[in-house]
Amino acid sequence: MAATKSNGVVESYLVAYNAASFVGWGYVLVQTVLYLLDHGTDLSGLFDRIGYPLICVQTGAMLEVVHSLVGLVRSGVLTALMQVYSRLLLVWGTLYMFDYPEIRASPALVLMVFAWSITECVRYSHYTLSLLDIEVPALLYLRYTLFYVLYPAGVTGELLEMWAALPHAATIHPLLKTFFIVNMVNYPPVLYKLYTHMIRQRRKVLGGAGKPANASAEKVGASPAAKKKKL
Repeated sequence: MAATKSNGVVESYLVAYNAASFVGWGYVLVQTVLYLLDHGTDLSGLFDRIGYPLICVQTGAMLEVVHSLVGLVRSGVLTALMQVYSRLLLVWGTLYMFDYPEIRASPALVLMVFAWSITECVRYSHYTLSLLDIEVPALLYLRYTLFYVLYPAGVTGELLEMWAALPHAATIHPLLKTFFIVNMVNYPPVLYKLYTHMIRQRRKVLGGAGKPANASAEKVGASPAAKKKKL
């Protein structure tokens, strides 16, 4: 009985976390679209519109590393850490630290935000619905297909943002600029690891023909107690 109650508490927490994350990223995405519809290519006010919500919702993703560490989910700690670390470097180490138009009002920011927010809206909505035993095949397909385009797009935006920050980092301390460069150099192997991980997951979940595999680790019909270990 105690184990069942514990599982229920964990599942409720994960539903709340994923649903809240979906709402946060959905807000960032909608506000970005509305801003572009209103202002077109004038990006001077984009950060004022989405900057702090973006920083808040991405910072909240630090909990995913904790989830992996304590065993609430089955995701690898290293994979979660790589994803969260690189994004925290972008939101705190560039967007928050450097108030310059080439960083806060750049097409690279738009590219990065679209890639991040679309990816996360799909991911968090899929996780939330899976925990609630709601099957949406189209969402499952998008979860394991959009990354082919969105991962490279997001990385391109991230690298351009860090590149724009280099001169300003150097004025603070040469080592800060070196730190950014080291992180930029490290992007290709990290992207390769994450990209190939998602390809393996796609084959595992969707199968070779793009249809859900019988033994899928992400099968929506799995019991909630099992699924909380698979997100």
